Amino acid sequence: MTDQPDDAGHDNDNTSLISLQQQQQVQYWTTRLGVSRNQLLQAIDAVGDSAPQVEAWLKYQGQLTN
Repeated sequence: MTDQPDDAGHDNDNTSLISLQQQQQVQYWTTRLGVSRNQLLQAIDAVGDSAPQVEAWLKYQGQLTN
């Protein structure tokens, strides 16, 4: 996955930031993390759009099913 640029045009960091501007990204992250859109939004509000921080926050909150 890191060899392919994402639709947002980022070549090497397509899994480091979560973009809420593209529905594809929201769907990808909700599926990957096993959370609802609202849970994802809540996590981003809490820690920003860094994917590792969002994932860590969701784990800390006990919201990850994966």
